[in-house]
Amino acid sequence: MLKKFLLSLSLGGLWLTISSYFAFYWAQELYGIFPDFYIWWVIISIALLPGLLMSTMFFSNLLNWKTKNYPNVKDATTVIMCTHNEEKNIAKAIQAVIDQNYQGCIRLLVIDNCSSDHTKKIIKQKMCQSTPNRQIEYVFCSRAGKHHALNAGLKLVCTPYFITVDGDTCLEKSAVQKIMNHIMSEKCACVAGNIYVANSNHSIITKMQNYDYLLSICAIKRFQGSYHSTLVAQGAFSAYETEAVCRIGGWKDVLGEDIVLTYQLLQQNLLSDYEPQAVAYTVVPESLNTLYQQRKRWAIGMIEGLITVPPWKQGNGFSRYFTTVNLFIIDLDLAFLFGLIPGVIWAFLGFNYFVGCLTLWTILICTLLYFNMYQYQRKLNIPFVNSFIGFVAFLFSFQLIQSTAAIHGYITRLMHKKGEWS
Repeated sequence: MLKKFLLSLSLGGLWLTISSYFAFYWAQELYGIFPDFYIWWVIISIALLPGLLMSTMFFSNLLNWKTKNYPNVKDATTVIMCTHNEEKNIAKAIQAVIDQNYQGCIRLLVIDNCSSDHTKKIIKQKMCQSTPNRQIEYVFCSRAGKHHALNAGLKLVCTPYFITVDGDTCLEKSAVQKIMNHIMSEKCACVAGNIYVANSNHSIITKMQNYDYLLSICAIKRFQGSYHSTLVAQGAFSAYETEAVCRIGGWKDVLGEDIVLTYQLLQQNLLSDYEPQAVAYTVVPESLNTLYQQRKRWAIGMIEGLITVPPWKQGNGFSRYFTTVNLFIIDLDLAFLFGLIPGVIWAFLGFNYFVGCLTLWTILICTLLYFNMYQYQRKLNIPFVNSFIGFVAFLFSFQLIQSTAAIHGYITRLMHKKGEWS
């Protein structure tokens, strides 16, 4: 594992060395036009650093191309499904758990977190489908907040491992089997599942997100998971060791409760993995505003994680590396808005100050990474929707939305505001 990581980092470093040679001459052409600090900050942050990070991830994912198959287990497990006003989705989410091909017993705890619609009625109706092997229980949590709902469910867990699933998320039929096989075989504290978009055809916004989940998020989780250091075991679909989560006191009162929890588990030098074959389909924001607010919350959650457990307090070298990279993500978002976007505008006006040869090199690495991830997802033989328009919109528009929302989130958190939860 360490050899693959060092080889990937060395190959990424080779890319950086070659790029730096060209960057020196690039910078010389800009001296006198812009301040020296700004020139090197932009070159490093829009070309050299992204190229290093993406090439290292690309080579690592190539070296860890094969998916692992674990022996089938059938131990009893618990699913905590938190829901708030999900009358449109909750029936499908519950049915997906009932329909799992897992041979063991699944106890489904549906935590109703102060719903004001018909969510409770629908859950009660679905309870009639309970069997000894698929037990459905309704739990009302009167304290608003997802962390309260999760902790209410945690108190009722009696199995060594449990799974969290959101009320708008439907599991693929083998999802529980695959994620339970993984967490029990590897003795992990947590394992993140592979998230696909359920409503990918509803709008251009969902079409873009389809490729964010399919390519970007999956690539990052594969990279981190190859070294037992997945930074986010997302609440939408992940498995956990009950004792490990109870030992750190469950979920905290923060916006990024799943991020903070994963950071705390990694701090204990426990394993945090990723299982690409355990797939769930989740409903994503359908409007620009709701997407913006979601990514703003995610950015706040990342800052909360870094504040709770800074990189130097992480449990091992791998988790320290990945959390340090998250610190650089803040710089990359700033450089995208205040370096690359002005560079593109200048390029359209005929001035190739910051959009030139090295930018194309970075785009090449990014393209290879996306192609690799697309082929990897296809070989899983689990269906997902394609959209040419969505892919083009993802390539040319998504990062602008992501970086703008993220910077808003960073500022919100650093000003000690908690942000909004929905």
